Amino acid sequence: MSKKLDPRVRRTRQLLRDALVELIDEQGYEKITVQDITQRATLNRATFYLHYRDKLDLLYQSSAEILQELVSSIQPTVREKKEVDLLPNYDQPHETFMHLFEQIAFNSKLYKVYLTEQNIPYFAAGLKDIIIEFVANGIALMEPNDQKLTVPRDMAVRFYAAAFLEVIIWWLEQGMPYTPKFMATQLMRLTIKGPYMDNPFQQ
Repeated sequence: MSKKLDPRVRRTRQLLRDALVELIDEQGYEKITVQDITQRATLNRATFYLHYRDKLDLLYQSSAEILQELVSSIQPTVREKKEVDLLPNYDQPHETFMHLFEQIAFNSKLYKVYLTEQNIPYFAAGLKDIIIEFVANGIALMEPNDQKLTVPRDMAVRFYAAAFLEVIIWWLEQGMPYTPKFMATQLMRLTIKGPYMDNPFQQ
């Protein structure tokens, strides 16, 4: 069982993380220094080194923490479900899908900076892995039988995961013009029904 962080430690790390995100957004990761980070966070260098080895350690740890928070937020609540709960609902996405967008919105600046900064490719890769597992679980819930899928399961999972990640990046870059619920609803509709009001390929 992991030990809870002292509130003062948590606050210090949050200040350093926020400073890092702001500076990356303004200058790019390569240009900033530990001194820049501590000045922005209004902390001294000694305090920084009590928590992190260098700016890369701060970047890695903050990335791991934010992704772990996302994983925790989208884990489905353990409860009994009726068969009707598993049917697609275009107007009310599953609660775990909502949590995905709500958590990203809550930390939107960090996600936007870490996903668009060229020197942090592992953050996007880590988020994509989380989305892959999320999509795989969702497809398994909707249709566990491979024979009833129109394409190989792995192909479908990768296709939707890549699409979800790109839509999330687009949403953040546009300043989140839609609510988390709207995003979750539209992506669920797109995933289940496709982009067409009526199937244009049917005669």
